[in-house]
Amino acid sequence: MENEEDPVKKQQIVDARARNVSHNVRCLECGSQSIEESQADIVVLLRKLIRDEIKLGKSNKDIYKKLEDEYGEMILYAPKFDWQTAASWLSPVARGNMTTRIKFEKGL
Repeated sequence: MENEEDPVKKQQIVDARARNVSHNVRCLECGSQSIEESQADIVVLLRKLIRDEIKLGKSNKDIYKKLEDEYGEMILYAPKFDWQTAASWLSPVARGNMTTRIKFEKGL
């Protein structure tokens, strides 16, 4: 009985990982939805690619890298953090700190 459930369990794990990865990948056609939510034609291919990569034993990081290499950084919802994107990532933090400091100095 355990051997019969094993393939089912493995498929459930693949499906769960694929959904998790898919939520972090932007639909190239609509741009405002993940490929998990989108109904565009291209997402069928992207979902299959993700599942195939998982079945091959690739890590999520490897899958994101492959998607980024093939489709560009815009396919990922969370762009990488590097010197070029540091200002975009850190500006809300700096702005929040400055606002807090100003309020503190004014006694608000």
